[in-house]
Amino acid sequence: MSERARATALGGARALFLWAAPGLLALVACVAARGGLWLAALVPAGLALASHAQVVAHGLRTWSRALGTAALAGACAVLLALGAGPALGLYRTVTVLSGSMRPTFSPGDVIVVTPERARDLRTGQVISYRIPIDGRPIETHRVVRILAHGDEPIVQTKGDANNALDPWQAKLHGGTLWRYRLRIPLVGYPILALRIPLVHWLLVVLLPACLALFVVANIWRPRPRPAAPRARTDP
Repeated sequence: MSERARATALGGARALFLWAAPGLLALVACVAARGGLWLAALVPAGLALASHAQVVAHGLRTWSRALGTAALAGACAVLLALGAGPALGLYRTVTVLSGSMRPTFSPGDVIVVTPERARDLRTGQVISYRIPIDGRPIETHRVVRILAHGDEPIVQTKGDANNALDPWQAKLHGGTLWRYRLRIPLVGYPILALRIPLVHWLLVVLLPACLALFVVANIWRPRPRPAAPRARTDP
């Protein structure tokens, strides 16, 4: 490839990345503000963007450029997967705050729940539902008794680590319930930290802003030109 063609391709890549980077960074910041598993994608996506900027700006070898592109595509895929699922109602994530369900899951874990027909509910399943007390917070406990079946069942629940049943009987509305499927250990601790105002501001506002400046600076930083070869003089 000639020097002119190489310079043209590199300039086009820089321009394309300059247009794409701010949008991707804004997306990362917005979804991180929503909390949940989005926060887990913030740092990998930022590192992928930064590494890709280095690859594009310095014009490294083809395999390095491909590796940077793959890292960027992977980070974007994670962002889309984590956002599309809850938005489409395919699953939800819940951060565990108490130890009432040990050893099934523990404080600081993130659990994934999926929708299921309420009429298919069975004793022994673990479900997330709004409990019938002031504020109607969400609880995730095991069903130990079904008092009424159908599209809006009435259930009695209990935490695995608790000695007594929950002091309420809950009616599940809407014909759909959210059933526990899996846990992701310890992921919830950064999410809980995000609730601290200072940490939230640093991760959601300051970090993306610094990353954006870093990316732009690396793209447009002037590169030293190679010195011209000296003309040989015959003695």
